[in-house]
Amino acid sequence: MNKTLAALLVVAAIIFGSPFVGSVHSSVDAKDIHQCAYFFYSKSCYSCVQANDYIKTVETKYPLLEVVRYEIGNKINYELLIEFYNSRNIGTYRWPVVFIGNEILVGKEEIQSRLEPLLDNKTGWVCPSPNATVPPYPGDQQQPEEPPIGIIAGMAFADSMNPCAITVLLLLIVAIGTSTASVWKTGVAYIAGNFVAYLIIGFGLFNFLQQFEMPTYLNKVIGVAAILLAIYTLFSKIPAQSRPVIKKLINKSTTAPLAFLAGAAISAIELPCTGGPYFLALALMTQYKMGSAEVLTYLLFYNLIFVLPLVAVLLLWGRGIAPRIPKNYIRIASAALMFFVGIIILSI
Repeated sequence: MNKTLAALLVVAAIIFGSPFVGSVHSSVDAKDIHQCAYFFYSKSCYSCVQANDYIKTVETKYPLLEVVRYEIGNKINYELLIEFYNSRNIGTYRWPVVFIGNEILVGKEEIQSRLEPLLDNKTGWVCPSPNATVPPYPGDQQQPEEPPIGIIAGMAFADSMNPCAITVLLLLIVAIGTSTASVWKTGVAYIAGNFVAYLIIGFGLFNFLQQFEMPTYLNKVIGVAAILLAIYTLFSKIPAQSRPVIKKLINKSTTAPLAFLAGAAISAIELPCTGGPYFLALALMTQYKMGSAEVLTYLLFYNLIFVLPLVAVLLLWGRGIAPRIPKNYIRIASAALMFFVGIIILSI
């Protein structure tokens, strides 16, 4: 009789015992089960470094947590990141980002606030898969992988219509005399100095801006800033304290090497006053995943446009035509162009 009762109890436990089994499973501590997460980051991203440091501390709390790290500077890793985002119907690609289970944590703050609660819920007991789809994020829009070339060109043209740089070139040509050969050599060297300095400064600024996690609404900020910059352009001038320095550099630029150095130095001096469009273009470019070669291509494109008016002035002077610079009209044209660029950015 006792054996029969015991057998019945065993059968009942098997048939109705799933709640007990579940309760035993749920009682397992999250730190005692294997969990998996994928972490995508960039070496040049400061918030990525902070997120990685936080994840390292989480790994010490959850010894069985396996975090697979993907540095998106590697093309294969970046393509995998795009695949994960696209599988979740998200068209804006941002980092740092953690994929755990069917969850996605975008940005340092979200990683720090949500990762441990998700681990406690055992969300990562199955490794994430790009085949798992979730509904699209509200308001999320598809974003192109490269900056719009038309907007970059518009900012470059607005930046190039800088009466200060053109006036300095004319003063330099007058200072070196009437020799055509000297005009060509010194003029080309001065323009090359402008071009190289702007290129190096731009590449450095781009890498600096990439250290920060930019807000998703940065494009709107850039659009508003472009409109405000258009207004500022109408009244901006080189600071009075910089003019004696520029004049001194012009007077010493009697040879091509010195003209090159003068062009580079004058570009750096003028940048805080006239480099607004350049800075906005660089900030816009940071919103897109670009390799070093692509960044350099965009910067070369921008700076070739930037020096076009200088080249035009030099060609006219070389042909014996002394161009007059309608500064007010140039300022108005530059301001109008920046205004329309700002409107276009806001409408994207």
